[in-house]
Amino acid sequence: MEAIIVYDDKKDRELLNLVDSKFPIFIEYIDFNTVEGRKEAYRVKSYWGARKNPFVVVQEEEKIIKVFYTENGKNAIQQLINYLNESKN
Repeated sequence: MEAIIVYDDKKDRELLNLVDSKFPIFIEYIDFNTVEGRKEAYRVKSYWGARKNPFVVVQEEEKIIKVFYTENGKNAIQQLINYLNESKN
């Protein structure tokens, strides 16, 4: 399983550190605050119609499994953690 995560807040990155150590998932981080990251973030987020950060896409073998938006009022990183906890059980 693999996740692409667009973030722009250090607090979100700290939550991501918990994901790294607890779950067997490869994570590609895109930092919206860098020039390279911003270009890649716009590409990923525009495909899904997302505007806010953080934004998460979960995929397995190139197949999209789940997408988490912050637009729904919930933190996408926390949604990812909850999803991983549920799928582990």
